Amino acid sequence: MKLQMHTHDLIIFGTKGDLAQRKLFPALYSLEKKNKLVDNTRIIGVSRSNTNTKEYIQIIYNALKKFLKEKINKKIWEKFKKRFIFCKMNINCLQDFKKLKIILKKKKHILLNYFAVSSNLFIKICKGLSNINCNSKTSKIIIEKPIGDSLKSFNFINKSIKKYFSEKQIFRIDHYLGKEALLNLITLKFFNPFFNNNFNKKTIDHIQITLSESLGIEKRWSYFDQTGQIIDMVQNHMLQIISIFAMNKPKSLKKKHICSEKIKILKSLYIKNNDIKNNISLGQYKSGKINNNIVPSYVNEENSKKNSLTETFAAIKLYINTKKWKNVPFYIRTGKRLLKKCSKIIIFLKKSSENLLKNNKKIFNNRIIINLQSPFNIKIKFFNKIPQLNSKFKLTSSEMLFNYKKITKNNFFPEEYEKLLLESMKGNQFLFVNYKEIKYSWKWIDSIIKIYKKNPLLLEYYSSGSWGPKSSEKLIKKDKRKWDNN
Repeated sequence: MKLQMHTHDLIIFGTKGDLAQRKLFPALYSLEKKNKLVDNTRIIGVSRSNTNTKEYIQIIYNALKKFLKEKINKKIWEKFKKRFIFCKMNINCLQDFKKLKIILKKKKHILLNYFAVSSNLFIKICKGLSNINCNSKTSKIIIEKPIGDSLKSFNFINKSIKKYFSEKQIFRIDHYLGKEALLNLITLKFFNPFFNNNFNKKTIDHIQITLSESLGIEKRWSYFDQTGQIIDMVQNHMLQIISIFAMNKPKSLKKKHICSEKIKILKSLYIKNNDIKNNISLGQYKSGKINNNIVPSYVNEENSKKNSLTETFAAIKLYINTKKWKNVPFYIRTGKRLLKKCSKIIIFLKKSSENLLKNNKKIFNNRIIINLQSPFNIKIKFFNKIPQLNSKFKLTSSEMLFNYKKITKNNFFPEEYEKLLLESMKGNQFLFVNYKEIKYSWKWIDSIIKIYKKNPLLLEYYSSGSWGPKSSEKLIKKDKRKWDNN
């Protein structure tokens, strides 16, 4: 069944925040450029700051100048800016929601509420929307990760939200699920026997997943310090990647069947012998040099606390207790202020048991590298014989390369938020996270956070512009392996 697009009132709570300016406004502009926003759709920004609509439009323009990956087209901007309305209100004040009601009364559009705020405000917003009768069956809410800071808080928030909105109305966003390169894993595995027959414990030696950033906190210190890298990145993005990569073939490509297989993986995650302390590396960045610029340490960022023990780096060695993946280690790492931005999965195949070339020390693991960010490609590294005028076998490392953009028209490759916003307007939940996935993610993450709180000395400091703390290298080196930093 083809989903219909309707005229919406998109209400952005937290409209002056980093997420809205860095991601939402550029994505909405791109949708405008592609004529994907239905005529008369309005975008209503909510904040308690002393701003009017004219000033708000200028804020959006400045955000586009800074974060849009292209020059602003004047014709598109003139059309785009007419959609915006600013509503000055305090989310914590129930009576203030009447100001929003006055704006909404003028049109009878479908409401799409984007909660670009901390999850501790979700319930208050839901209550406020209900108070002005803006939670009808056609209304929808998009809620950002992380939802809560533990399984207990997630369950409370989720249960409370469901008093006002049904499961069909709730869109739990994880922007990694909007990445074409991640979604292509399903195609790669289940439509290609070469990959599907080799993605298992018989063929694979180990898996490495790296999600690194060269950026620091970017003026989000108060938010991040209450969250940390484990919750900010591992609990959601990293576990989504693992569950999609490792899941068994679903009964169909329907959301419920894919979700069912992902949950089986999330329920099967474990750390060997439950020895969390020796299978985790946690770090916090010190000052250092990135792109020839000296950057401050985490505790010297704007509005920081000098005694903070919040981790900005996490590496974990884990296993999946399923028939297909038993005893195959997954090494995952994510951090801020690292040497470069990187989102990749590297699959190391087992070495050949027979070395036909005696004393050849150059034998390495064949590997498949999946880049989840630009340049969005898949590489297969393998051995090749160097042509020469004798019968000797001299080997060299070679690679086959597949570039996603080469198969698209005009290098078309939609941004994650662009796609997710459009799908939410259509009412399609396929690319959004089911509450059970979040539940089992929290259940596993809680055990790691609990250990860290009891052992704060696990935190190690690393220089900005490096690949993280030394304990991260030790984590993988003790297994006679090393991180692929190419």
